[in-house]
Formats: sequence, C-alpha cells, structure tokens
Amino acid sequence: MNKQIINKGKSAVFIQDHIGLKSLYNDINQNDYQINLSDLFLKLFYYACQHERKTTIIFLLRIYFELFSQCEQIALRQAFFYGKYKLKKKSMISWYSQYVIPLIKIEL
Repeated sequence: MNKQIINKGKSAVFIQDHIGLKSLYNDINQNDYQINLSDLFLKLFYYACQHERKTTIIFLLRIYFELFSQCEQIALRQAFFYGKYKLKKKSMISWYSQYVIPLIKIEL
C-alpha cells in the first residue's frame, strides 16, 4: 500500500496535479493507513525538486506549513536546504534560493 501511495503521489507531482496531491493527503488523514506523512512529504518534495516542478514545490511548501506541527516542521526543515541541490537549472536554483530558502529561515 505504501508503494502505491508513493507512486500515485509521484505521478501527481510529475504532471503537477495539485488537486490529486491534496486528495492523496486527505485520503491518508481520513483512513487508518500506516503511512508516515513526513516520509511521504520528503519523497514527493525531492521528486518535485529533481524534476523542477516549480508550482508543485510551492504547493508542497504550503502543505508543509498547513499540515505539519511546528515540531515536525523543525524536523523537516533540512529538506528544503537539500532540495536546492536536487535542482539542475541555474534559473531554478536562483529562484529557489531567492523565494523558498528565505521562507524557511524566517518561519522557524
């Protein structure tokens, strides 16, 4: 079941289906799945960075602030700094450094 959910999430990230990602997170919260939401978030976030899906990175950033407690946010914080190294294009790295990293530094 975990692999199916991760694959479904990765497909949604690749095509930038934010409605599908939101419903995936809602389904997990409503059902008694044995899924670690932090682990799922990390896998999908890194996948979005690797494939340079800017709008999905922004969407997952919102999920990060809305879904996770402050303690979980602290634990996941380093993911955003590592995500920068998954990017390939200089323009994406510049955008990420300018808009994403400052949000993480300010928030916590």
